Amino acid sequence: MAPAVARLTAHASGHVTVDVTGHEMGQGLSTAVTRAVAADLGVPADRVRTVLGDTRGVPQHLTAGSWGTATALTAVHAALRALRARLGVPDSGPPDLAAAVAATGRPAVEAEAFTRGPGQSAEAGDRLRAGASAPAGPGYPEFSAFSFVAHFAEVRVTAATGRVRVPRVVSVVDCGRVASPVTAAGQVRGGVVWGVGAALREGNEPDPVFGGFVRTDLAEYVVPVNADIGRVDVEFVDEPDFRLNAPGVKGLGEVAFVGVAAAVGNAVHHATGRRLRRLPIRREDLL
Repeated sequence: MAPAVARLTAHASGHVTVDVTGHEMGQGLSTAVTRAVAADLGVPADRVRTVLGDTRGVPQHLTAGSWGTATALTAVHAALRALRARLGVPDSGPPDLAAAVAATGRPAVEAEAFTRGPGQSAEAGDRLRAGASAPAGPGYPEFSAFSFVAHFAEVRVTAATGRVRVPRVVSVVDCGRVASPVTAAGQVRGGVVWGVGAALREGNEPDPVFGGFVRTDLAEYVVPVNADIGRVDVEFVDEPDFRLNAPGVKGLGEVAFVGVAAAVGNAVHHATGRRLRRLPIRREDLL
């Protein structure tokens, strides 16, 4: 988690605008924010306009690693509580948003919230407003907070050639509350594809003369294509961790990838009896 600011504007038309710290890099953050606001206020998703990465709205800083959803949704959750208070509606349940705004006599009502990760000082907010990332933290002095993934890989090894195929991977994920199931599952599947590539395709060596890498483009650096990927099944535990933050969400970034190559390697060992400890696994390792 990182410091973040969220600003919500409820309009008399029943639409909501959300400005929040965070960048959409394809990980589905805009969908997660939109779903959270729509579900909390009981409005259709097409009435929620989510703005990310725009410094004209709220302060922005680096978005990286696994902190996007946990950072943004924590601030959005706090801003939703503030908006409900300003509108004079209950803290839960779907309000009549258009009527609540109209009752104020204004065309729109705005609420803003600032949040930061556990153990981060107020200075983290100053750095956010200056466009810099948090200097340290978050820190969890009383508990640990992790996401977990169990990857199960099925492989088929051709005895004559040593060719390894991965027809199926099953990934079971515990990342707290799943804010956007479709995009989260897509992120896990992307991690699995990357892991299969790391296990069986991607490799590079330094040039002993010039010090650079031998393979410098996608013609020579082999990555998986559609034909290399079989069935990928993803399941979520989907248990919120409210001790970590109010929405109960955790990160789902690198954790979707790091165990895949190990699962493939273990499956190759089960199929061939050979314990390989170097990646990528090459045909000559199995012949």
